[in-house]
Amino acid sequence: MGYPEAGFVLGEGENLEIDPPRRLVQSMTALWSDEVRSEGATRITWEIEPVGDSCRLTVMHDQLPPDAPAELYGGWPMILSGLKTWLETGQTLTTPGSLMYQPQQ
Repeated sequence: MGYPEAGFVLGEGENLEIDPPRRLVQSMTALWSDEVRSEGATRITWEIEPVGDSCRLTVMHDQLPPDAPAELYGGWPMILSGLKTWLETGQTLTTPGSLMYQPQQ
């Protein structure tokens, strides 16, 4: 997992289960800080189900320690909003958190 402007790898993991086009399960070890790196691997499950002529994406992030830092799980709304914006418009999301790794002008 990465973003070129970050200058380093943000996370790593493996695909644990692949069932196109319905389900993808991945392990993820966050690497952006010593605190999240020490938490070890977690699991992210992406499920897609048809809803009429559209679809519903459900993302579950589990296997987190009970005292996991919020920075490990708290960014999903921004990530998913950014994905939705990009898919619908081709533009990147411009909320302050989404600009964390954008080049400064």
